[in-house]
Amino acid sequence: MGSFKVLLVMPKHTMRFMTVEVPLGPLYLASFLKRELGSRVDVRFVDLRLSRRPLHTLAGALDGFGPDLVGFSLFSSQDFAGWRRDYLSVVRLHAPNARIVIGGPYPSANPEQAVTTCSGAHCAVMGEGEMVFARLVRAMMEGDDFRALDGVAYMDNGTPVCNPRGPFIEDLDILPFPDYGLIDTERYQSPFFATMNGVVAEKRHILVMSSRGCPFHCAYCHDIFGKRARVRSVENFMAEIRMLYDKYGIREFQIVDDIFNLDRKRMHAILEAVIQSGMKVKLSFPNGLRGDLLTREDILLLKRAGAYMITFAVESASVRIQKLIKKNLDIEKVSENIRYAHEAGLITKGFFMLGFPTETVEEIKKTVSLATSLPLDFATFFSVAPFPGTRLYELALKTWPDMSKAYGFDFYPDISAWQAATGVNLKAVVRMAHLRFYLPLRIVRSIFKAPLKSRILLQAGRAAWKILSM
Repeated sequence: MGSFKVLLVMPKHTMRFMTVEVPLGPLYLASFLKRELGSRVDVRFVDLRLSRRPLHTLAGALDGFGPDLVGFSLFSSQDFAGWRRDYLSVVRLHAPNARIVIGGPYPSANPEQAVTTCSGAHCAVMGEGEMVFARLVRAMMEGDDFRALDGVAYMDNGTPVCNPRGPFIEDLDILPFPDYGLIDTERYQSPFFATMNGVVAEKRHILVMSSRGCPFHCAYCHDIFGKRARVRSVENFMAEIRMLYDKYGIREFQIVDDIFNLDRKRMHAILEAVIQSGMKVKLSFPNGLRGDLLTREDILLLKRAGAYMITFAVESASVRIQKLIKKNLDIEKVSENIRYAHEAGLITKGFFMLGFPTETVEEIKKTVSLATSLPLDFATFFSVAPFPGTRLYELALKTWPDMSKAYGFDFYPDISAWQAATGVNLKAVVRMAHLRFYLPLRIVRSIFKAPLKSRILLQAGRAAWKILSM
């Protein structure tokens, strides 16, 4: 009997502002599956985001492999629409006997809707996927009933069934490194791809994670990795950094933990290890640092270790909104740290969210005024998108009871809950916030500070076009 063949697929996103990065999730699934089941499985991966003809690429991957299982990572309900319209039919034509499994942020956040609407899928994997997916594959290989597994959602005679979530992996050091051998890392370095960081200092860069989970309870945030931080040891994380540096020539590491600086002692140990390693690297934080927990000592050590850019997720300048969304950020402290990071020569970026339930126009103006008053080099103003499964979604339902009929797991909906409740065009508000922030002097200063100026000009042009066309 041959190996059980598993094809993991990253669909081509139809969303605006979508980035293309090395996909850590599928690569973690692949490496864990190989370690658990060994030669009994043959795992391959295809990233359709890299293809100009994604359906043709998918058909070729299916024909050349003949998988027993095809797994799709779905990021949003927009991904689902394309999956049902295009990808499902290709799988059914080229691998008619394959089982189909969906996973990722969308099925994890809203599993009932996912399995109900993704009628061609046999089941969905919810939450942290490595152990659940390995058990699911084993059950399918051995002919056992996968519907009994924790962490699995499925349809039963037209009714969605969501089993209890599986336990989180407590010791992250037991996870093998992502299976980078399944991809060509060079293909992800194109300057034409939007990156999560927006700015890059080295041509060869990659996302890395040193921890999972966050103990804070922000109303808008996902719960894929739970509300308790679990960390990799300093030695384990540094071993992956060293491997990527030596084997793949990576020179910039973009740390995307939920909260890298929760444990200052551990953060300092990692940064000191980077310094002592002798590796000439750059570090950046597209997210992962809670701004009001940083100190001047932290910022200086970050810079010594190679950090050149920090993103500060401020969200709102309103104390009332901070309490409403349960972020409770110390606005004065984070503002102070933004100023100090700027003085230290770091590139600073701010994230702000506009259109929270019950937020007033004056509170939005206060947030935009704060952003423009701070020495930020870059800022992104997001329209608030309440996702099912979050507390923010429940808050939004109170202001727009019909939201559930018109709104799904969509980062960029046609109409926001805030707009429906207030009658104010939120897209226009967001567009004006960007225009007010990006005045000519700030644009010139930001381009001057950017390490790879040709890349930032390309990214800035793309972002400006998308914002103005909202």
